[in-house]
Amino acid sequence: MSPLPTPTPATTKDDVRAFFDDLAADYAERHGSAEALLAHRLAVLDRHAQFAPSDTVLDVGCGPGTHLRALADRIGRGIGIDLSPEMVSTARRRATHPVLSFRVDDAETLASVPSDSVDAVICVGVLEHTLRPAQALRQVARVLRPSGRFVALTLNGHYWWYRLADRLGLQTRHIATDRRFAPPQARHLLRESGLAPDVGFWRFVPGGDLPAPLSAVCRALDALGRRLAVASLRGGLRLSGRPC
Repeated sequence: MSPLPTPTPATTKDDVRAFFDDLAADYAERHGSAEALLAHRLAVLDRHAQFAPSDTVLDVGCGPGTHLRALADRIGRGIGIDLSPEMVSTARRRATHPVLSFRVDDAETLASVPSDSVDAVICVGVLEHTLRPAQALRQVARVLRPSGRFVALTLNGHYWWYRLADRLGLQTRHIATDRRFAPPQARHLLRESGLAPDVGFWRFVPGGDLPAPLSAVCRALDALGRRLAVASLRGGLRLSGRPC
């Protein structure tokens, strides 16, 4: 039986960096079959980013580089940035494809990425850990070419389990500063950053953080939510946008 997470205290980027540095060596999928969940995430990313063979793709918060490695044969160039030096080191060790490169950089500045230089930006499981998500999205808008596409997969702040857990005083965050976005808030963030907002959902059940019976309930309700279009039953929020 999986325990609920105990949040790591954090107030600064150094705290967030240290959290992911500690995870880097043994970083692995915790919420189900790694192969199946990766395939699902890639399908969502592909549907909304519409990757092309000539694309330069930027992965913001790339972690160990899992998504770029899976895309390497289908794009022109892949750049992964992460706040954690240990995650970047892990990504470099695991990457063998010549079109991929990884570097340490901050999502809120993207200092190593020139303006109007990338065709697609992806961001998977990162916005919830970002201290200033609005600033990060403004940087995404800056580095995208006029025809560029942005896709982020994050957590749905209106998810029934998170809302119930908050009422019961149960911890569901991994880092104390983690946040979850309600769909209207996500649309506002995209619009304010200079991206035309498109917000939807993706299949995410926090199975690695839940006791097995509750995880099964969440999976069943997620399937029902997809079928009936009930937003509060969906664990994952998808943010997409193009430069305005």
